[in-house]
Amino acid sequence: MRMSVTELAGPFAFFTRRWQRQAPLGLVFWRDMVVIGSALNIVAAFLGLMALGFKAELPVALAVFHAPLPYNLFIFGAVWRTAELVDAAKASTARFGAILWLIAVTVL
Repeated sequence: MRMSVTELAGPFAFFTRRWQRQAPLGLVFWRDMVVIGSALNIVAAFLGLMALGFKAELPVALAVFHAPLPYNLFIFGAVWRTAELVDAAKASTARFGAILWLIAVTVL
């Protein structure tokens, strides 16, 4: 018996629901991007700095620092796609916020 996307369980259901725009924009933007994404990036930055403090090579520290980049790009795309389902004002605000967030977590 084939399961629908809404019945999926497990680690991939999170990503599938976001990519197929089955989660509300507010949830994807505020919880998944701003809270979880920012927390992941803060932890990765801390671990990258610790790696430098423990005399790890610079490429290793940079790899640790940029480890959340795939999640960042995914959640940015999910916000962008989900914004198509709401009115223009909310969509523009969410997309602009997503751009600013992506720049901030990638550069800082």
